[in-house]
Order: sequence, then C-alpha cells, then structure tokens
Amino acid sequence: MEKNEVKNLRSTERWWLVESIVGSFGSAEVTVVNVTEQGAHLIHAQPLRLATRARLRFKRGDIMANVPGMVVWSHLSKTPNEKGKLLYESGLRIEPEGDEFAGVVAALGRQRLLRQDIESMERKRQRVEERAHLHAAKPVMTYIRNQVAADEQLLIQQARERLRTNPDEAMKWYNRARFAAEAEVTLSSDIPYREEVIAIWEYLERSVPLATIVRTFERN
Repeated sequence: MEKNEVKNLRSTERWWLVESIVGSFGSAEVTVVNVTEQGAHLIHAQPLRLATRARLRFKRGDIMANVPGMVVWSHLSKTPNEKGKLLYESGLRIEPEGDEFAGVVAALGRQRLLRQDIESMERKRQRVEERAHLHAAKPVMTYIRNQVAADEQLLIQQARERLRTNPDEAMKWYNRARFAAEAEVTLSSDIPYREEVIAIWEYLERSVPLATIVRTFERN
C-alpha cells in the first residue's frame, strides 16, 4: 500500500502543536496538544464523559478559537507528566457549526506552530496492513454479543441522530471511510444499515469499533 493511500484514510491531516495551548472546554481547563481541521486532542486533569458537548476556547497571540465540539474518546494517560501526575486525554470532534476551526489551524500553521504527525500516519499504515491480512484468515463479522457501555451507546445514538437529520453530511462521512480496510474486514455486505454504521464510525474518528456500533443498532 502506498503512503498516499494511507493518507486518504484519514479525514484530515493531523498536526502536533510545537507549543501546547491552554484553553477551556466548557467549564474544564484543557491543554490543546494536537489538531486537525475538524478535531483536537486535549489533555486535562478532570475526566470528561463521552458525548459531552461544549465549546472549545483558546487564544494564542491574535489567533482565537471558540467552536462547538463533542468528546468522541477519552482515557486516563498511561504515563505521568513531569509532576508525576496522570492526566486525562480526550479527542474532540469539532461540530460542523464550527467550520471556522479550519482557519484557526491554518493560522497556527502560518505561524510555524504546527508539525506534521508523521508517526501517527505510520501507525495507521501498519494497522491497515495488519487488518487487511486478517481479512484472508477470518470471516467477516456481522454482529457482536458483548454489552455496549452506556456512554458509548449515547455517543453512537447522538451521532446517528445528527447524521439522520443531515443526510448530505452523512454521505460525506461515508464516502471518506468506505474504502477503509477496517470497514471491509469487520462488516458483512449484507448488513442492512452498513452505510450508516460506516458513516458514524468515521464521524466519531473511528474511536468506537464498528462492531460496537452494529450492536447498538441491533439493541435499538
């Protein structure tokens, strides 16, 4: 697989901030360490629940952000910071109403405050190749019997409601993800809501397994 093929699997390019920026997400103080045109990677002391919606605000010189977002993944970091404290890390999906965030990312780039996340793309390439190899050895998965966590179920339901009321947006997310090896490995073509599952998976930055989304659909 060529590198440009791997790049196409990502919704937008991901960038590390050369200097982290302190801001807020709702009432929580956060540090922004990584951005895309449609998302941000945050570090914070207090936990954030999945599907939490609030405004992300930060300022760096004359660059300001004040956009709506939703938490699509969150976990406690595995390594302590320089003070020996474990912090939380969360991924934020910027809502379409916050499309000016792309301009914020561009402005950060013009001031040389961003560097490309090359390591992440290499990890993505390796995962895609591994899952493609598994496709030949394992049957496709049509469903999963495990229970779905309540917060993940809420996250999926909110994404489903949003995309159902915005069919053009739903088609955009589906078209971005439909050629991904992960989708082909995990989902059978006879699932009646396959396109909707893939669109939600991409909308949530692939943070929720496809099989979990399928299971949520089946329960509803």
